Amino acid sequence: MYINNYAKIIIGIGISVKKGDLVKINFHPEHLPLVREIVKEAYKNGAKFVSLDMRDPEMENNRSEFLAEEFVNEYPKCIVENEYNYAVSGFSTITIQAPHFSAKNEIETSKTSAINKAKSLAMYPVRKFGMANHNKWVVVNAPTTNWATNVFPDLPPEKAVELLWTYIYRATKSNESDPLLAWKKQDETLKKIAKKLNDYQFSALHFISEETDVTIPLVKNHIWLGGSETTQAGERFMSNIPVEEVWTMPNKYGVNGYISITKPIVLEGEMIDKVKLFFQNGKVVKIEPHHPFLQNYLLRDEGASMLGEVALVSVHSSIEKTGIVFKSTLLDENASSHIALGQAYSDNLFQGNSMADEKLNQLGMNFSSIHQDLMIGSSTMNVYGVFNQEKIQIMENGLWKI
Repeated sequence: MYINNYAKIIIGIGISVKKGDLVKINFHPEHLPLVREIVKEAYKNGAKFVSLDMRDPEMENNRSEFLAEEFVNEYPKCIVENEYNYAVSGFSTITIQAPHFSAKNEIETSKTSAINKAKSLAMYPVRKFGMANHNKWVVVNAPTTNWATNVFPDLPPEKAVELLWTYIYRATKSNESDPLLAWKKQDETLKKIAKKLNDYQFSALHFISEETDVTIPLVKNHIWLGGSETTQAGERFMSNIPVEEVWTMPNKYGVNGYISITKPIVLEGEMIDKVKLFFQNGKVVKIEPHHPFLQNYLLRDEGASMLGEVALVSVHSSIEKTGIVFKSTLLDENASSHIALGQAYSDNLFQGNSMADEKLNQLGMNFSSIHQDLMIGSSTMNVYGVFNQEKIQIMENGLWKI
């Protein structure tokens, strides 16, 4: 029953399928039971066609291990064109994610990094098009054995998967009697918070805690978003399920201070935790302790070491209350205030979707082939909004004050 509720949420709230819609689903082989439910609900809601794209991390690992060195910096142009054609043809996209953990030696890690860099640079036009919200899209999680056994290492694989499903159903409200209504109420709650923040139009945010002290300027005429969004044509969708955050656009040029990652992230198969990043005039200038993989990642392009998003999340969020570190950015970012390195969302800026890239760049919007969230929130985090050279406390010890 709950898996069908989850599918209904993804179709009805995530991409709000209506008659005649085109839908594309990206998924892991272990996600097939959920995919079948999603496809059924999509057609029941009037979808014209559902396209499937299975992505297996084990096959990607094989590519990283055995690909000839002469090809590591190449990515087929036809694949980029195919993905871009899906986008410009109006396909709504559902991406079902599960972090994947695998042991690699130093040579394999370096090779994987080069392969992933080639892919992210080649796919940049597709990412940029998608993040401008031309079409509806949603990212969700579903368990795999690999992920579940990393979250619950003391349990047998089947029990670990079953328990992870239980938490995902709870986080996504799939276990509620009327899950669609529950998400509509959640949407309203987040929009009320976003409105309060938009009314202030702070010039900057100051984050300070036991692990972090950073000032993040905001672009002029920034827009806080929370919950559902709209495409450029005005169609409603919810890009992340679950969602507990409100987010906006930082001015990439003026970030100063340091942040500490308070929840681990899995970055292209690498676990990164307990790392401190120092910013000067917008850019990451130092990482402590030194982390070669992350350092290399930040060199992927000019915008990879600058901020494209800042988001606030209460420590009383339903995800944080579980007490579990899911090792999935989608879940963990909804348990913690966070920042994101890389590409910014143009709908976080008034009339941002109608401005030329040069103008957006001047205003402080970041452009990059990557977008990577970093959790910085904690129960000691205080957040202040800078307004007319005064400070107004937004969060105290991780809780809302407005």
